[in-house]
Amino acid sequence: MNFNINNKIFIDRVSNDCILSDNKFIKIYNFFLINNYIILDNYINADVVILDLCWVNNNFLLETYKKIDNYLEKSKKVVLFWCVSPILREKYSDNVIYVSSNDYKNIENYFIFNFSISNIDSLNYKNKLTILDIANELNNYKWEFPSFEKKAFIEISSWCQFNCSYCNIKKIKWDTNSIQISEIINWIKNELKKWKTEFHLLSDDCWSYWIDIWVTFPDLLDEIFLLDSNIKIFISNIFPSYLLKYYDKIKKYIYENKIAYIIVPIQHTSKKILKLMNRSYDINDIIYILNDIKLNSNTKLCNHTIFNYHTETLEDFVGTFKVLKYYDKNFYFKYSDINKTFWKDFVSIKLEEKIILLKKLQKKYNIDITL
Repeated sequence: MNFNINNKIFIDRVSNDCILSDNKFIKIYNFFLINNYIILDNYINADVVILDLCWVNNNFLLETYKKIDNYLEKSKKVVLFWCVSPILREKYSDNVIYVSSNDYKNIENYFIFNFSISNIDSLNYKNKLTILDIANELNNYKWEFPSFEKKAFIEISSWCQFNCSYCNIKKIKWDTNSIQISEIINWIKNELKKWKTEFHLLSDDCWSYWIDIWVTFPDLLDEIFLLDSNIKIFISNIFPSYLLKYYDKIKKYIYENKIAYIIVPIQHTSKKILKLMNRSYDINDIIYILNDIKLNSNTKLCNHTIFNYHTETLEDFVGTFKVLKYYDKNFYFKYSDINKTFWKDFVSIKLEEKIILLKKLQKKYNIDITL
């Protein structure tokens, strides 16, 4: 199936603050812009709907189903993007097109183009989008914000070597794909020429970067900071036990305020729940590191917590509050066993009380709640 510039496109996003998704989305959007496709503001007159997927629970999944069903009923061609798209094959079979995040360049198999998506970043195109869509609203791409003028984003690797029991990523991402250090360094050199000095390093887990090329993430940071003394690094997704293991190797950069931001997703504080999640670390050891970062740097810390996980009691849930003060931003995601894979009988314990408690703390600890 091939589409050309005569096919009008509507882009619909079912995304939830996923920087990885946002970064790839910019490339996809630019691909359509630069190749002169017509992008509509609504789906009524569209021939093709691009559905950008990123969900964490049943509510988002049901919303996705509803959207897809509606588009198919209206005889629209539907293209599903990102890591979870293959999970929907069982329901929709060949009625839709699937393009996973690892293979997003395969968009070229379906859309006629003059400019390859691989070359999009290097093209000097007046309408090209360069701003990360933090709010997941296309209007945020319409102008340049001064606060973003120094920022650039690069996905250094894909996949995570860990095997958390709640995670769907392992269903569709089997191998780590890391970018060679030389390629990352060349990219940063080019961005420095554009006066970019703030670099967001993106991955499902940045510390899984090394596994297929045998160069560690701290090695990468060493090479980057040799380039320019003004560089600041923003790090997405560091598995807590690896932060603990390699902290001494990056601590100097944190103390020097060269690392501006780190996502350290503890997911829970209960030993029982962490064991069920297949996440092996002592939360007190992680708290020691978080406290050291807060005392000795200006580094911003972001946390992800899954609540209402299988057998989680109210006491278990309240225990997660003890890390809130170490983080500048806290995301709480209500757990849903989307594919009923892990628990035959999911136990939900005092969910309403948990939500009430979260909302009481929401403003004080900058908590974002996803239900």
